[in-house]
Amino acid sequence: MSVLKRACIVLALLLLSATVLFAQDTTTTQLSDIYAGGVSYNVSGSPSLAGTGLYAHRVADSGTYAFTVVDAVPTSVKPVTVTTNFGVGVAQKVFTVGKIPIYIPTAAGASYTGTNTGWAWSTGAMGVIKLKDSGYFLAPSVRLLKSSVSNGDGYQPIVTVMFGWGK
Repeated sequence: MSVLKRACIVLALLLLSATVLFAQDTTTTQLSDIYAGGVSYNVSGSPSLAGTGLYAHRVADSGTYAFTVVDAVPTSVKPVTVTTNFGVGVAQKVFTVGKIPIYIPTAAGASYTGTNTGWAWSTGAMGVIKLKDSGYFLAPSVRLLKSSVSNGDGYQPIVTVMFGWGK
C-alpha cells in the first residue's frame, strides 16, 4: 500500500473522529468501568487493519484507570500471521481539550504469534468523546506498540477508533 493511500486512510479516520465532536456530552463525569472495541490502522501491518479491545476501571477520582488492552495485529497475508498482544497498564488523564479528556495509556504484557511468545508494550494518547446522555462514547487514540515477536516490524504506530460503553 502506498504512503499516500495510508495517509488518506489516517486522515479519513481523523475526520471521522472529528465529526462526532458535535454529538459530545457537555458533562465531565468520569466513568467507573469502560468497555470498548474498535478498528485500528497499523502502518506496519499487512493488511493494515487491526482490532483492539479494552476494559478499564477507575481507581482514583483524579482520572487514573487500570486497564487491559488486546491488539490483534496482522503481520503477513501469505501465510496469514497475526500478532496478538495482551497488556495491562495504567491510563492517566493529563489534560482536557474542550470537554474531551485526554489520557496517556501505558501497558505491558505478553505477545504471541503461533508458537512464538514474547513481550509487548504500548503507549500513546487517547480521548474519550461521550455521545449525548447515553453512556456510549468514541475513543480515538494514537499509540506506539512494540512487540518482541512482531517479525521485525519494530515500533508500530497504531491509529484506533473504538466504540464503547461505560457506567
